[in-house]
Amino acid sequence: MAKVNTALIKQALLSLQANSRQATSHVKNRAEVSGGGRKPWRQKGTGRARAGSNRSPLWAGGGITFGPDKNRHFKQHLPKKMARKALIELLNYLKDEKRLIIVKTLSLNEAKTKSAQKLLSDNGVTGKKVTLVTEKIEPELVLATRNLRGIKTVTVIDLSILDVNAGVTLVDEGSAKSLGLVKTETVKKTSAKKPVETTEEGKLQ
Repeated sequence: MAKVNTALIKQALLSLQANSRQATSHVKNRAEVSGGGRKPWRQKGTGRARAGSNRSPLWAGGGITFGPDKNRHFKQHLPKKMARKALIELLNYLKDEKRLIIVKTLSLNEAKTKSAQKLLSDNGVTGKKVTLVTEKIEPELVLATRNLRGIKTVTVIDLSILDVNAGVTLVDEGSAKSLGLVKTETVKKTSAKKPVETTEEGKLQ
């Protein structure tokens, strides 16, 4: 088994997870809380500490200093070549671990759950979490598997590490070739040339 670049796979996985994270936590700072239109008391002569606004973080009900903000972002940039390399590394590892199965086709004749269950049964993945990777969108397959729990259908162009990091992956032959999981046979084209005729003297006619 070839050595797997686990560091690259982890980096790509964390990048995808960070990019899908949303900053929903938010607290108000002193500019956002209500109140504070007037100075609570005069600057000198009261014996109390100076105060300019009841929106100060020092006051109960005032703004929060350095709290979580909804404008935060967690996006991590990962070059496309690195993301592609990480996906190929993971797919080859799954293939060696017998968790990636390449089939001739994943298309179905009818959009019925029974047909999808037969497809899973024929490949020995019934009851498992399965990702179905197709070269193009298969409407019958999508409709047939949407009622099955743990089954996900994705095209090869939209495939990411998050789709195949658990369970078993079924890949059709066209997708496997585009991912480099199956070596394409190169057909040598032989050009049929007309034989050159010569005369008895050895000269060309």
